[in-house]
Amino acid sequence: MKRTLELANPDAIYLAGRWTSPTGSGRLSVIDPATEQEVASVGSASAQDVAQAVASAKDSFDSRIWQDTPVPERARKLRVIANELRARHEQLAAALTLEMGSPWSVSFNSTAGPPRVFDWYADLLEADVTVEKRERANGEAWTTLDPVGVVAAIVPWNAPLNLSVLKLAPALAAGCSVVLKPAPSTPLDAHLLAECVDAAGLPEGVVSILPGGNEAGEALITDPRVDKVTFTGSTATGCRIAHACADRIARVALELGGKSAAILLDDMSIEETVERLVPSATMQAGQACSALTRVLVHRSRHDALVEALAARMRAIRLGDPFDPETQMGPLAIERQRDRVEEYIAIGRREGARVVTGGGRPAHLDRGFYVEPTLFDHVDNSMRIAREEIFGPVVCVIPYDNEEQAVAIANDSEYGLYASVFTHDDDAVWRLARKLRSGNVARNAVLVDRTLPYGGYKQSGLGREGGLEGLRSFQEQKVVYLS
Repeated sequence: MKRTLELANPDAIYLAGRWTSPTGSGRLSVIDPATEQEVASVGSASAQDVAQAVASAKDSFDSRIWQDTPVPERARKLRVIANELRARHEQLAAALTLEMGSPWSVSFNSTAGPPRVFDWYADLLEADVTVEKRERANGEAWTTLDPVGVVAAIVPWNAPLNLSVLKLAPALAAGCSVVLKPAPSTPLDAHLLAECVDAAGLPEGVVSILPGGNEAGEALITDPRVDKVTFTGSTATGCRIAHACADRIARVALELGGKSAAILLDDMSIEETVERLVPSATMQAGQACSALTRVLVHRSRHDALVEALAARMRAIRLGDPFDPETQMGPLAIERQRDRVEEYIAIGRREGARVVTGGGRPAHLDRGFYVEPTLFDHVDNSMRIAREEIFGPVVCVIPYDNEEQAVAIANDSEYGLYASVFTHDDDAVWRLARKLRSGNVARNAVLVDRTLPYGGYKQSGLGREGGLEGLRSFQEQKVVYLS
C-alpha cells in the first residue's frame, strides 16, 4: 500500500460548515512515525479562526435551526455521516496508520466502529423520551432535556477518529453546535471526517472541525461563548481545562489518564493469562489509557508469570505498520518515544529489573520504535508503577492475598480500568465491587460504545458513550403547571 493519502481540501479548514482558507499562514506537518518522513501538510486553524467558528456555532444554536429540526430529519443526517464514514473505510484506516503508526489491521478494524456510533445515536435520538411528566401534590410538573449549547470537543492523537466521533455524534443528537479540535499531529482523519459531515448538509455553523496547535486550543477552551468543553487527553491538560471552565462555570467532561491493573487469580493458568493479557497491555504500542500496565500476581506464581510474559513479549513482531505481519508499530510521535525511554531509565534507577526490552529494536534503524519492555522487582510506590508512561512498558507486582491485590490496584491516582483474570464470574463481581475503577472486565480490556465509559479519581469527570454520553450534552429543566 502506498504511504500517501489524498485529501480533497488539504489547504483548508472546515469552518462553520464550509471549507475555508485559514486566516494564518501556519501549517501542520504530518510525520509518518515509521519512517520519520513528512507525508502530508495541511492548513492550521488560528485563534481568529476559532473565534469565528465559535461565533457561528453560537449563532446557529441561538437560532435553534438544528435543535428544532424534526427528530427524523436529524437522525437521517446522522446516518448520512455514518454511511459516508463507511464509504471511506480504507482511507480512514490509511490515515490512522500514516499519522499515528498503528498497524494496518488495527486501523482497519478500529475504523469500523465510528459509523456504528453515529447509527446508534440516530436510533437513540428517535427512541429517547426527552419530556416526562412528574407527579406532585398540587398540580403537574414536567421535566425536559435541552441541549447544553455550544460544545468545544478536543481530542488527542492516540485514538483520534474514535474519540472525535464519540463526542460529535451524541452532541449532534442532543441538538448542540460543535467546534471540534483534533491534535496537531493527527489531522488527516479529521479532514476525512469533515468530508463526511459536509456530505450530510448540516445547517451553517453547527459543526466546525479545526486542526490546530496550542494557540487554537487555548482560544477554544477560554471562549466565554462555549457552554461545554469535552476533552480526552492527559491529566495535566485536563486540570488546565477544568480551571479555565471553572472561571465561567462552563460544563466540562474529562476522560484522562490511567494506570490500569490486571489482577491474576489462582484459577487462571499462566499460559492462558499471558495470551489474553499481552494484547491488552501492549495495544496501540501501549498508547491507550486503558492498557493493563500493572500486572498483579500472587507471590507464589510471580516468577513463572514473569518468565512467560517475557517470552511472549519478545515474540511480538515490530515493524512497518503497513506490513500485515506486523503486530506492533512505532510510537506516534518522537517526543512520546523520548518520554517512554526516560521512564525506562527511571525504572532502572528505582531498582526495578528490565526482564526484556528496554531499548530500540536493533533491526529498525528509523521510526519511533521502542521494544516491548517488562519490569519485575517493582514496588507499587515506584514512579513506573504510579505514573502513566503511555508506551509498551509493563510492571509485574506481587501480592500475598486477594485483599492486598485490591489494595494495590486501588493505590493509584487513577481509576479508569481494571481487569480480573479468572474463570469465575462471581470473583469478577466480588472484586469489581471493591475496585475504585470506572470499568472492570474479565480477562481483557473491553469497551462497548453503547455503554458509559469513564474513570474515578484523576482519570476524569463524567462518562462518554451510551445513554449517559447523550445526557452529558443535555441540561434538565423542570416546568411547573398549577
